[in-house]
Amino acid sequence: MRNDYYVEPIVIDTDTLTPPLPSDDIWKNRKNAYFMYDRPDVPTCSIVVTGYNRLNKTKYCVECILKYTRDVDYELILVDNGSEDGTLEFFQSVPYKNKKIIRVTQNRGAGLPARYYFNIFKGKYLVIIPNDVYVTRNWLTNLLKCYQSDPRIGIVSPTSSNVSNLQEIDLSFSDFDDMQQTAAAFNRSDPTKWEERMRLISIITFTSRDVLDNVGVSDAAYFHDFAEDDFCARVRRMGYKLILCRDTWICHDHDFRNLEDKDPAAFQASLEKGRAIYRKKYYDIDPWDDISNFEKTLLDPLDSAVLPRAVKALAIDVRCGTPVLEVRNRLKRRGITDITAYAFTTMAKYYLDLQTVCGEVRCDRIDFIQQHYTNDTFDIVVLGEPINTYSMPISLLQNLYGFLKPNGMLLFKVRNTDDYRAFLRSIGMEVASDPDLPSSTPLNEVLACLKLFGAVDCTVSGDLESLSVADQEFLMNKIKAANPNADQRTLNQLCIKDYSIKATKR
Repeated sequence: MRNDYYVEPIVIDTDTLTPPLPSDDIWKNRKNAYFMYDRPDVPTCSIVVTGYNRLNKTKYCVECILKYTRDVDYELILVDNGSEDGTLEFFQSVPYKNKKIIRVTQNRGAGLPARYYFNIFKGKYLVIIPNDVYVTRNWLTNLLKCYQSDPRIGIVSPTSSNVSNLQEIDLSFSDFDDMQQTAAAFNRSDPTKWEERMRLISIITFTSRDVLDNVGVSDAAYFHDFAEDDFCARVRRMGYKLILCRDTWICHDHDFRNLEDKDPAAFQASLEKGRAIYRKKYYDIDPWDDISNFEKTLLDPLDSAVLPRAVKALAIDVRCGTPVLEVRNRLKRRGITDITAYAFTTMAKYYLDLQTVCGEVRCDRIDFIQQHYTNDTFDIVVLGEPINTYSMPISLLQNLYGFLKPNGMLLFKVRNTDDYRAFLRSIGMEVASDPDLPSSTPLNEVLACLKLFGAVDCTVSGDLESLSVADQEFLMNKIKAANPNADQRTLNQLCIKDYSIKATKR
């Protein structure tokens, strides 16, 4: 019976749906909650292209999607974010039936249209592509294979050109046609090239509906910069993995290193604001210093070390845990996948993030580390902070060496206390001291102690600080004034920030 208050109900038709059975697996339960999307009328992916002017780039971006997205059912959501160059008219002309068009009258940031299309996309997976990204053959099938290989995966991203965070692969090409041919040969699905990361720069964002519903969409606290860092952190802390697919390459047509289409001062201000918001939200965790510490020089010996097929690794003070994942990724490239990682931190703020990448995490003062681990236990021990920034560096060195199994490998750093700052102070200039307050433990003394412990195959590498050309010229002039025989080698020695040392237990 209808009355003045009658409205048509919203009907959710579940008559033909069979509910999934509950399990003890967190990630399967999350995905099973979306069983209603396993229907023929639901596309596998929703691909979103956001365009703001730069019409020529937008046209080639969409052209590549239509041409190189094969064997995957998708809807296309085209977002004109306040363009004034005919973008809307172009979107209307795109020859693809299953499309939606969103028109934003004035650009008020990328987050505004995102909050809208997050609510209307139909696919099981959401793929967000900026208009300066050109996809290549097999791009989507490769990413799907990776994503569907493990219910714990929350975000996948391909490699590309013009990107930081060690996600760039330089594929040489002469023009876009040559680029597509080169990429087609490169894009061969290969699970050995899937690497877990703490953070991804999502040149392409690829995630799923269940992840978005469990984690939430973008935090409006960020206007632009570091919003994706925040999303990565929330995805990890919900128990999902972030995977860089090094078997897939796409083209990012944006020269970010030379600040294409950006005002340098405004860009720097945006970075500083976003970084400060992240640090405040995550209780002083820094999105760069604490998460992008790949420790390339320190971990390079892993590429050639003789190791067993099953590896136990201990990582000490590696901040949020990127070096732990780098140990895994480097060994995976060598075919070593049976890796058990343990972490010890002296700072409680890193405990939660370390738990997302390690099976067991301990937090305590470094003086008590021997109470947590026994000798002859680990194949690899990595110390993330320079050993001479601790109060008793030689005693700590002996403890870490003792944790190794025979033929185990110790990787650690020594802060260079005879660097250019010390030199400038020695000639009467006022230079700020190292905030880490390292002890003046000479490198030779550290190497002598390793020899006394019985270590063999000790190697030393240096990480140079990045100084501007003007600063290098200034330093060289000061050095030559003090020592006319000084040369580039002298300058390099003073510019070493940390020495990275590898030692093997006999």
